[in-house]
Amino acid sequence: MMDAILFTVRDGIRTDLGYDARTCEIMDSGQPPPRCGDVFLAVHPAGSRNDMIGALNEYLAFSVTLTMRVVVPHDRVGDQLLARKLAQKVGFNARADQVAVYLHSNWILMGQANNLLYELSPQATTVYAFSEPWQFLDMDTPSLVGGEWFAAKPEARDVGLVAEIRFGECRRFQALQVFS
Repeated sequence: MMDAILFTVRDGIRTDLGYDARTCEIMDSGQPPPRCGDVFLAVHPAGSRNDMIGALNEYLAFSVTLTMRVVVPHDRVGDQLLARKLAQKVGFNARADQVAVYLHSNWILMGQANNLLYELSPQATTVYAFSEPWQFLDMDTPSLVGGEWFAAKPEARDVGLVAEIRFGECRRFQALQVFS
């Protein structure tokens, strides 16, 4: 179920927000791959829950983690205020807001995820689709990261900003199945 959401979200971001395979990918966590460019969006699972005993009433969640490299003078690397100011000039906050607004309660993408569920379940006689789209839940305050985040040596001069944008409450209901 989660795969249908992740692939649909990734493809929607690429198509509608102008990212590509180098700047947006499904990852295990929010950390970008080594040698990522200046901007990277990691789409990754964030868990699920069920609130019924007699049926499967799933609520699935995922996150999109935005990473953006910033250029900071070497004598000011620890100055988070400077890093945020520089990042705003190139649009860190604008990019994060764009992702949150685009994905929040996106019924069109949920429909595409439902279509993908059918494609991923060719042997199933019944496929229970998503009935309510994901909602924007919250976003981290951007934090400053160093070379280790970019899979570089810790002493590397790479500096960036990172914020995880969380979505959840994507509902999928499956009635109790009785086997004879």
